[in-house]
Amino acid sequence: MDKEMKEITESIWHRFKKFFILLLLIPILTTVIAYFLASREPGTSQADAKIKLGSAENSTLNTPDSAKEYLLSDEFLRSVKGLSKDEEKELKEKLQVVPETDTIITLSLSDENKNKAKSQLKSVVKAFMNESSNQSEKWRTTLDHQIKKVEGTEVSGEGTIKKEEYLFDLKTRMLKIKDPKLLEKVDTTDTNANPKRKAILGLLVGLILSASLLLLPEIFKK
Repeated sequence: MDKEMKEITESIWHRFKKFFILLLLIPILTTVIAYFLASREPGTSQADAKIKLGSAENSTLNTPDSAKEYLLSDEFLRSVKGLSKDEEKELKEKLQVVPETDTIITLSLSDENKNKAKSQLKSVVKAFMNESSNQSEKWRTTLDHQIKKVEGTEVSGEGTIKKEEYLFDLKTRMLKIKDPKLLEKVDTTDTNANPKRKAILGLLVGLILSASLLLLPEIFKK
């Protein structure tokens, strides 16, 4: 066994000396190539915002699923100011809506242009917040009108009790109406490829290839 191991070691050492330059060049080349490719990759930026959804009985924007469907709809994208037809289509593909909880969603938008990503997401957030607030306000106005109507109604006897019960229900529903809140303002982060990390990965790949050239012949040797 010792003799066999000695032969293998000598064989590996002989191969190492014979192909030393090649074994040295491989990790150098893979490192340089990885760094070069990473440095040429176009950088991207991601804009993010977090919204707490509003709450109104007749609103279609109370849940993450319904809000997501609305945000990605052609109807909504047409309402976002400052977008061309091409930008509307592009936004529909790039905009990401991720539910965080039953009432909170995160909006994300990536683009090579950092300012463009931030500007477009701001427009999206503003349009969504306005629509959601409008729906809450409309329902608030409707309930307020009903409350005033009931309060101005003259009743007597058992009708007084029913009137108070109805008023209590209306006012309770009024208190449940919530406007949307922007929990985290639009902010951007760079997601550019890191050339140094890629170079390290390239170096590791090169070392593995060099080691394979040394060891594989011994593994497959008859």
